Amino acid sequence: MERLFKSEAALRRIESIRQFLISDKWIAILFASSLLIGCLSSAFPGKQIEIYGTVFLAYLTGFAFLFSGDILTMLTPFMFTYIIAIRCYNSLNTFMEIIWLAIPLILVIIFNLALYGVKPNFKGSQTIPMLFVSVAVLLGGIGFISAKEYFAGASIYHMLGMGFAMVLVYGFFYAKINVNKEYSLIDRISKLMVIICVLGTILILMHYIFNIEKAIDKGGIFFIRWRNNLSTILMMGMPFAFFKAHKKTSYIFLGFFFYIGMLFAGSRGGMVFGLIELIMCLVMFFLYDKKRRLAYAIICICISFAALILMPQVLSFFSNTLERLFKVLNQFLFPVGDPEELETRVKHYARGVEDFFNRPIFGTGLGYMGNRDIFDNKEGSMCWYHCEPIQIAASFGVVGIVAFIYQFIKRNTLIWKKATLFNMTIFLSYISLEMMSLVNPGILCPVPYLMLITLFLVIVEKCNEGETQEKIPILHVIRHKIKKRK
Repeated sequence: MERLFKSEAALRRIESIRQFLISDKWIAILFASSLLIGCLSSAFPGKQIEIYGTVFLAYLTGFAFLFSGDILTMLTPFMFTYIIAIRCYNSLNTFMEIIWLAIPLILVIIFNLALYGVKPNFKGSQTIPMLFVSVAVLLGGIGFISAKEYFAGASIYHMLGMGFAMVLVYGFFYAKINVNKEYSLIDRISKLMVIICVLGTILILMHYIFNIEKAIDKGGIFFIRWRNNLSTILMMGMPFAFFKAHKKTSYIFLGFFFYIGMLFAGSRGGMVFGLIELIMCLVMFFLYDKKRRLAYAIICICISFAALILMPQVLSFFSNTLERLFKVLNQFLFPVGDPEELETRVKHYARGVEDFFNRPIFGTGLGYMGNRDIFDNKEGSMCWYHCEPIQIAASFGVVGIVAFIYQFIKRNTLIWKKATLFNMTIFLSYISLEMMSLVNPGILCPVPYLMLITLFLVIVEKCNEGETQEKIPILHVIRHKIKKRK
């Protein structure tokens, strides 16, 4: 903006807007707006409130893009937008009718890049593994699928989003994100993730309040289409609640609160992997946070005691999720009977293994639509196998397996390079997303999941050197003893 405005008065006003965009008041406005839109969407289903609410929040995101080139400032309204956008299932045609509303946003993005853009920096540790994955993704399906499938819109979006476009995003993040005096990168991203998860959990509980008759009729959990996306975000955010609890004990309750949100969402992945994640967080922070061990122990005992007392009611309320979970586990472990009666996911897993052996080198490619006999995916969407390892093997073959394993190793090498509380928080968040990706596309979705992990890794890399962080004593002692033995 300094290039366009020279007067001191104008520059002061612009600076005041920028300060507002990193303030709690701005977050409160975004939170209240998103909460209102979410509640109205739940109260009046079929009125497309979530679609126009998404557009409204996108324009607030555009406002941030207009006045700031700071990544976290731009990310904040975007995350609120996403929490509402996940409700817009099968709405491509509706969005296409109002596509003209995107023109101002596109112009703002161009303006932002022209005014605040910097030359991408590819000196980060993740550039090479990301390039390997990019090549593997582009090679997927070569010589097998048709040009129409390969160059389909959804296919190109995911190939570039998982590949070279995300490398560019990584380079852009690496150049733009630096430790600064205005705010702590660690505190800022932690606060944002916690607030987004608080909003998501409140919205799912409000959805039940506005649909109480349906809940009574079903005797508990009922079908919510956006359950898996919400649960994925909650899983990514849960470790940050425990990270914040290191300074304020009451944040511990938010970790449990987020798991309750996953349970009410009705996601099988959220129920199982969310519980595993919750236990991992409790163990990690119990070992590290000596001052609050008693608080952790008392809270866990009280919650466990309450769960035992209410066990019959809990099992009854969540019986639908449990039945679906045991059904798919039974079919996966004991695949007998009529194949036509198998769960869709089980069919996808079996087909994925079959496709890998049929095309072991480069796979079938992301654009492959040969599995639509199992599930007729919606227009503009991918034909997923709903399991990351199977997806990688089937879509990209051995080449993809090698590339993704190398990337996984390099990511964890970066995170574990410095055993700090924040790095362990990122590790738990990342591993939780990987767990959820065993039963959903998860981390294979460029926006927001892969983009968020890419951002987290850049912050880790920058803060390892630029921010003073206390090392975790227990892990540090273990590593020191291992080095001493060597």
